[in-house]
Amino acid sequence: MDKPLFDDFNPVSEKEWKQKIQVDLKGKDYNEVMITHTDEGIDIKPFYHQDSKTDIVIPSPGHWYITESVNIEKTDQLEKFKDKGSEAFYMEVEHSDNIPTEILNIDSPCIISLKTVEPEQLKVNPENIYIFDPVSHLIQTGNWINDQKNDLKKLQDFVNKTNSLSIDGRIFHNAGANISQQLAYITAQLQYYFNELELASKPLQINILTAIGTNYFFEIAKLKALRLLVNTICKNSDIEYNLKLTSEPGLHHMSIYDYNVNMLRSTTECMSAILGGSDYIKNTSYDTIFKNRNEFSQRIARNQLLILKHESYFDKVENVSAGSYYINYLIKALAEKSLDIFKDIERSGGFIQQLFDGKIQLKIDQQLQKTLEQFQSKTLKLVGVNVYINEEDRMSSHLEKEIFEKTKSRKTLIKPIRPKRIAEILEHERLKKESL
Repeated sequence: MDKPLFDDFNPVSEKEWKQKIQVDLKGKDYNEVMITHTDEGIDIKPFYHQDSKTDIVIPSPGHWYITESVNIEKTDQLEKFKDKGSEAFYMEVEHSDNIPTEILNIDSPCIISLKTVEPEQLKVNPENIYIFDPVSHLIQTGNWINDQKNDLKKLQDFVNKTNSLSIDGRIFHNAGANISQQLAYITAQLQYYFNELELASKPLQINILTAIGTNYFFEIAKLKALRLLVNTICKNSDIEYNLKLTSEPGLHHMSIYDYNVNMLRSTTECMSAILGGSDYIKNTSYDTIFKNRNEFSQRIARNQLLILKHESYFDKVENVSAGSYYINYLIKALAEKSLDIFKDIERSGGFIQQLFDGKIQLKIDQQLQKTLEQFQSKTLKLVGVNVYINEEDRMSSHLEKEIFEKTKSRKTLIKPIRPKRIAEILEHERLKKESL
């Protein structure tokens, strides 16, 4: 061809597209019919055009790792998992003294989440990521590990030894916060650490753990907006840094009923994590809510990532979502909304003060109630749970563990933020009927 085909067509402006839509609406109000209002306070237009495009350049990792969640007692099987396709490993360790020696020698990256730590006894492999986040402990339990001063001292020694600082932000999604809130709370927690710690002049390794939800394009934009926000506060604090994101499908939208649909949810959530630029993707087993850890569902979770990587070629194009008018709009809008919440937190005494005042817990609870109302009215649809329900599905005999959190009466410094699944109310009702 002598010239590109599209040269035969006149360009159509954004204004002309909108005028055509208004004509087709036959008198209906464009804003009422075509604009979608979201819980994040972001309005979604029916189309996005280069006339109003947002230019955002956000770096994306050139490689993402299929990350296997392993039991600390099973670290002797790491080579077996590698043979099956795992490229990195995640494990939760009670204390730094309990880190298996195999972890120091294996030639695969390991993410080690520590509940408690003695920094002077910690053996560090520079290829590993070490997570120690005492504020996350406060958020989820209502108490510090020891006390605020002691926990920060341990964290300071930990940062000095590992040159890394970590935020476990998964609880915000799993408890019901919307995306703007999640981003704001992670950023505010990071700012709190910046304020309280002495950080070396060399580049700081920042590690953030996130949970991914079902809103596909918003979740892609969430991770990119997170990189933008981290860069903003690091630049403001004059901190050089490297950022690693570890993402996993959250529990908030999962259900015990029609539980195979959880595989579909987690697959698209992993896709969002990949396209959003996560460095490590750790899948969530489809039956994790009601079954004990088992080899079958663990293999399924691993295979979902293997298919995305080696059969769907999700590792062949770097930063594939770059240049999308819609995603760039979402990135900018989410970053701005989150920054507004962040600034309000800082003006009101900072992240810890807001936790002790109960304001963050209140905001999350309010959003959760809004989501539950949407679920009950079927504005929010969960396939197999509140739409396309399989009435013959029986689950009471398949439960291997307690699926509903039992509240314990104990004294806490703050109201803890606990995970909450949307489907729990219906699950209570259906399980009760099964027992009749």
